[in-house]
Amino acid sequence: CLTLRRTTRIVTQRYDAALRPFGLRATQLPILTAAATGDGVRLAPLAESLGMDRTTLLRNVRPLVRRRLVDVRRAAGHRHDELHATAKGQTLLARVYPAWRRVQDEMRAQVPDSGWRLALRDLGQSVRHQRSG
Repeated sequence: CLTLRRTTRIVTQRYDAALRPFGLRATQLPILTAAATGDGVRLAPLAESLGMDRTTLLRNVRPLVRRRLVDVRRAAGHRHDELHATAKGQTLLARVYPAWRRVQDEMRAQVPDSGWRLALRDLGQSVRHQRSG
């Protein structure tokens, strides 16, 4: 547990440092990315896919809303809210991508490709097992 927590803290700090000039955190980038895909994303499934409860997701969404990078709207004809990236959010996402890519490439270079794939697969299976158990 300690090794995993320490590793995730260090990795998160690396991504946060790369995203800081853009006013984003590593926890916010996947939210903005999800909001920029398609016609909006429902909040509850997004929270689940990110391994967050709805309250934590909303805490990370609020600064994005304040900066007008995303907006939360009631889905037409439905009783659920959806997250949509604004034009400003789409533009920022395009500007952020090269910085994120550099860190991603640096992280990938530290782990052999087969190890990277295996680690992601095994961690994903562990998470799915914990959720279903």
